[in-house]
Amino acid sequence: MTDVELTPAHTCEGTVKANAAVSSGLLRLDLELDLAVDFLPGQFAMLNLAGPGAFVFSRPFSIYAIEDRTVSFLYRKVGLGTEAMGELGPGARMSFLGPLGRPFPGPKAGAPEILIAGGVGLPPLAAWLDRYGTTAAGAQAFFGARDGSDVPWGILGDRWRVSVDVLKDVPPGRDAWEGLVPDLVASRADLAEETARTVLSCGPTPLLKAAAALARKRGWDCWLSLEEHMGCGYGVCKGCVVPVFDPDTPGGAVRNATCCQEGPVFPAEALAWDTPDPNRPSVGRRAP
Repeated sequence: MTDVELTPAHTCEGTVKANAAVSSGLLRLDLELDLAVDFLPGQFAMLNLAGPGAFVFSRPFSIYAIEDRTVSFLYRKVGLGTEAMGELGPGARMSFLGPLGRPFPGPKAGAPEILIAGGVGLPPLAAWLDRYGTTAAGAQAFFGARDGSDVPWGILGDRWRVSVDVLKDVPPGRDAWEGLVPDLVASRADLAEETARTVLSCGPTPLLKAAAALARKRGWDCWLSLEEHMGCGYGVCKGCVVPVFDPDTPGGAVRNATCCQEGPVFPAEALAWDTPDPNRPSVGRRAP
């Protein structure tokens, strides 16, 4: 895991300053907190409605940016919580707990970073590029979306290369590659040379597995930010456990790690995605 000094988490409320679509599927929420906080790229916050209308469980969102006391997030409406968030207008109040989790590592000398983001996996990597982009020599950024309408062009600027599942609705003057974003990275001739690289990736699990497979094939280091369901954000509810190899046991036995505490950023080689969960009984096993 990344060995960095983390900023203490804070619990407070905030006021919605803006909440609007930045593409056909993504929205940006700007929340002015009652106190100032800081974060490292890859960390997240737990958000909820304020007052009696709050949900039982808060929702986790990667932090996209912080300016003064205003924290920004990108999200997609996928359920009751985010649907309710999408209806909030300026002046609405929300609860905030953060920053939480382990961040991405900073720039690594001699191994330029390759950022691979998909959909709502953009915020932590955009934050990384914003913080380290001027000092991370040779870093390249790639973003994948469903089609051109789903790409937040105004946020990406000129440093991101874009892939789309379907080549349509790409604005005039913008370029997009048709296909999956890990395949776009693999197709780049300038990345085929035998040079050390470090992959940083966030997005849906199939994208993360493809990014990890590419990195493994090329001999690159790889760090992944997982998208898991989190109920509390501090390791109590155990709703976000992921199987990892335990380097402190003979043969690297598999154990469950809380994504909110030990992640959400993990080195790819630590994840035991394809190893049976040791705490789950085999199907059909009878009790003695």
